[in-house]
Amino acid sequence: MATFAERDDSAYTVLHRSLLAEKGGVMQRRFLIALKDPETFLDFMDEQAQPTSGESVERFTGALTEQSFKELPAASEQAIYKIWSNVPPRVACRTSFWANVTLQHLRLGVLEQAWWLAANGGKNEAGDERIDRTLELLSEEDDSGSKQADQCVRTALRRMGGLPAARGNRSVYVDCSFGRAWWRERLIKRLLEREGVESRKALLDVVRCSQAYWENLVTMIVSRGSVFGSVDVQDAFINSMAKHFQATPETPLKTAKMLTVALRRLSNISAARELGLLEFEEIGTLVDDLLHHVARSEGAAA
Repeated sequence: MATFAERDDSAYTVLHRSLLAEKGGVMQRRFLIALKDPETFLDFMDEQAQPTSGESVERFTGALTEQSFKELPAASEQAIYKIWSNVPPRVACRTSFWANVTLQHLRLGVLEQAWWLAANGGKNEAGDERIDRTLELLSEEDDSGSKQADQCVRTALRRMGGLPAARGNRSVYVDCSFGRAWWRERLIKRLLEREGVESRKALLDVVRCSQAYWENLVTMIVSRGSVFGSVDVQDAFINSMAKHFQATPETPLKTAKMLTVALRRLSNISAARELGLLEFEEIGTLVDDLLHHVARSEGAAA
């Protein structure tokens, strides 16, 4: 069984704690200054949490920009999973693993700048501009500087490998660019191995609907409960959503809020019926009907 290189887990956990301990503190300032230069940042990370021995993942050769790294295109996510499909899920759920993969690609120049990690959700401010603005506020002892520094550091940690200390275990699946790509494409591949499911494009329309949408789906996927712990239930639900999207392009179910409603309704149904004992097709028929009723009731309310 192959062992994959990652950042020393204990040291990486300590680093997270020290970075989050004081808003605008010395560690956050050091981290932000290091982000300004790739070599400086790699040295900083090596100093704080050395990589373990083990196999490195194959280099991702696709072209990346700061913007595309924030939200990888579907084709890039497909390519990433294809070359890293040998990574077992028990490894792919680890923050320290994805942090090392990100740093590996920074060292190789696939990620041109470390400050790409700090770019926020908007398109108008690059990561280096955000860091410069934050450091300027800190130097002026502006009260907002400490808050800005903390937000900037958290963004970088989330994008590099996830931030479970603040965001729970879903952070690896949602916030980390490479981790999100791997898990999302793994889900799509699993679905497409079933007979009679919707097209790849239709399934992607669901899992890539929005970041908040994907996060709600991830909450379902990582659930260990009796309802959504079943792979058949997870797959049937997403496939039925894809079918519903195709049939009703303007459906209210395209919002993260309504997705939560639909998931809650399915959970309620499971209280009286053990969904995990049903066949995939049977679950799909049940979910099809549920989505129809949820969408219709929301439409009537509007």
